[in-house]
Amino acid sequence: MKTTILKLDPKHPNMDRLREAADYLTQGKIVAFPTETVYGLAVCANQPTALTRLHELKQRAEDKPFTYHIGSLGALERLDVIQSHVLRFLIGQFWPGPVTLIALNRKDEKVGLRFPKNEIAAKMLNQCKELVVATSANISGEKSPRTSSEVLKIFPNEIDMVIDGGRSEWGEDSTVVDTVTLPPQILRRGVRADQVEKAIEKIKLGRFPRKKILVVCTGNTCRSPMAEGWLRAELTRKGLGEQIEVSSCGICARDGGSAAMEGVLTLRNDEVKLENFKTRLCRREDVLSADLILAMSEEHRKFIGGLCETVKDRIVVLDIPDPVGMSIEFYEKSYRLIKERISKMWSQVVE
Repeated sequence: MKTTILKLDPKHPNMDRLREAADYLTQGKIVAFPTETVYGLAVCANQPTALTRLHELKQRAEDKPFTYHIGSLGALERLDVIQSHVLRFLIGQFWPGPVTLIALNRKDEKVGLRFPKNEIAAKMLNQCKELVVATSANISGEKSPRTSSEVLKIFPNEIDMVIDGGRSEWGEDSTVVDTVTLPPQILRRGVRADQVEKAIEKIKLGRFPRKKILVVCTGNTCRSPMAEGWLRAELTRKGLGEQIEVSSCGICARDGGSAAMEGVLTLRNDEVKLENFKTRLCRREDVLSADLILAMSEEHRKFIGGLCETVKDRIVVLDIPDPVGMSIEFYEKSYRLIKERISKMWSQVVE
């Protein structure tokens, strides 16, 4: 077999070439690809022949499963993963990145999950229409390769494609964490193991978010920042700041913008600080990971439902008028309504 070599710019990979790699996977072929840790070998999870080949190449027992590699959090839905508070916390801390998390699916099966930060890996996975499993590109028990040339030395003409994306950043395997056990356990120490240990210590002490609240408006400059700022301050005042995470976004927002000065002043007059705030576009991953979604209007509820129908029962519409372009007095009126309506549903916020 002659191995196809695909050389890509690690920072700006050619999307047409990545689609070619994704096509190889859907055809049941094995593709070696770079991650930020080491090079991996990928196959489609629904291709039995490819899975058997991969086990044989790795010299790995058939009953030892491979890890699902994903390019977005939406894949967790397809895998029927139960998103516990612990899992969500660790995802927020370490994904995308060099940490593999083991979780339960709704069939009560353990599944390994990895969301690589490497640009080539993430984009290739998103281009593939099927779920992908992968493993390090080595013989089981031997050192994992850091370059495409090392992969080819280990498997000369034995795999279908090698993506040459340069040298892997870390050259060390990912840290593997079992999130099913309480507290979570590190099964393999690798990249960022020390940070993972600190996160597990927070879990042991109960100093991590058990709930995530998302506030949604249009531009993420007025209503949702005011709601986020007040709600976070109120939770902190009541000793719940470490247990409930609050964030906001907008259905037409641009990433990296600033909150409206009128909104910042309104909060400041109530002794609430909104520090280092940046606007964010509302994405499917945001709503999927939220336990409670506070929408400012019916328009926002419809948009969120369009992103993901399964979260509709998590949405509460506050019905707050938009103060954009209005006077500071109008901002203050909207702010008072935000506080009043969230306060009336406080038990739903903290339960």
